[in-house]
Amino acid sequence: MDKRFNTIGIVGMGLIGGSLAMAVKECTGCRVLVWDKDPKAVEKALSSGAADCGDGDLSECGLIFLALYPGAAAEYLEEHIGQVRPGAVVTDLCGIKRFVCARLAPLCRGRGVHFISAHPMAGRETSGFDSALPTLYRGASVVLALDGEEDGKAVEALEGFFYALGFGRVVRSDPDTHDEIIAYTSQLAHILSSAYIQNPLATRFSGFTGGSFQDLTRVSRLNCSMWGELFERNRDKLCDQLDLLIEKLIDYKKALRDGDREELFRLMETGTEIKNRLLSELKNPE
Repeated sequence: MDKRFNTIGIVGMGLIGGSLAMAVKECTGCRVLVWDKDPKAVEKALSSGAADCGDGDLSECGLIFLALYPGAAAEYLEEHIGQVRPGAVVTDLCGIKRFVCARLAPLCRGRGVHFISAHPMAGRETSGFDSALPTLYRGASVVLALDGEEDGKAVEALEGFFYALGFGRVVRSDPDTHDEIIAYTSQLAHILSSAYIQNPLATRFSGFTGGSFQDLTRVSRLNCSMWGELFERNRDKLCDQLDLLIEKLIDYKKALRDGDREELFRLMETGTEIKNRLLSELKNPE
């Protein structure tokens, strides 16, 4: 592991930052320094053994993770960039990338700091340090949103660190592609789940459901502060995905209303074929 990473700083002791701190302590010999605006979260991290120090001093850290909402991550680093030593690596763990990269990449590079944006593809329906798990990232993917200006050795060092924590895959992308794909794979799914459960029949589901209802409503309990910010800062990509989904739903509705059995079957078969192809690709990766 890169010797710069002997001391790790983690800003934000919620689900993501707390789980990261636990994983670092469990999987590495690194010293972990943490900060959170809520002193109780810091106390929990210290008392659980997930952190060694809670004063938030970044000057000792060779690797710093910003486990905050996008706006808060940008504001925090803009305020504290003077504490970050040249040559250190800073990475945010936010769910959208264009906004964060535009704010933080120039800031860091102007100070001789390596900025590498990352998005761990893991989470839970609940939030806060009490929901954190040392195994949250085990086997998960993490996406690096790179703009091509990053130092190659720093990127490789961060990838190695993620693998040391138990991540199963590191995917390289760019901020624009990341936000487009995440609008589909994550944000659209949460909106669909939230909209679906707002049906009046949801209150009468008891005894009438199998796994499909539970699967589709699993992510309907939204942290409105976090998801609202992610939706708003990615509104263009997310609206594009909503348009595509609405268009397809209208296709189903028209086929049903017109009694067009052939078109209804075609729509269903197309979906089945796509899912089967994706499953096959997962079983037989290149």
